[in-house]
Amino acid sequence: MKTIHHKSKLEKFIAFTVADYRLALPIKAVLKVVTCPPKTDRKLSKMGLIQVSRYMIRVLDLHQHLGLEDLRQLPDQPFLVITPNSQGELCGIPVCEPPDLIELPLETIRQLPQSYRQSGVLEIASHAIAISREEITTTIFLLDMPQVLKCFNQSDDFQD
Repeated sequence: MKTIHHKSKLEKFIAFTVADYRLALPIKAVLKVVTCPPKTDRKLSKMGLIQVSRYMIRVLDLHQHLGLEDLRQLPDQPFLVITPNSQGELCGIPVCEPPDLIELPLETIRQLPQSYRQSGVLEIASHAIAISREEITTTIFLLDMPQVLKCFNQSDDFQD
């Protein structure tokens, strides 16, 4: 008698921590993870931009969006997760520790209810997955990059 093995479909993600939140992006949405250059140009930094090699990258300060301190007050953010927006412009999410490559079973990823997506991490995440290991449960929020950019564009409207 043949046994049928149900094989779960796995998807790869780049996972990183911002404050106390574990966040992730599909690997196909991440162009590169680079070491963040030192902040040498104050004018660019004030505009939310950073130059990496020959590219100008918009910095998406998730620490600030989540109501935490400004990046200027946090320890160095030595890594930058680079992703394109829908127009192909580069955006970077600064993180303190090197991101992880993880595989998640698609059937365990749950969509967040739209009615809960109002502020904080729930405003910028579309899905979540709870992973339990040795009696410790970690929730990973999958970022909704169009919503992240929408939040940052709205906050830019109120700046001088």
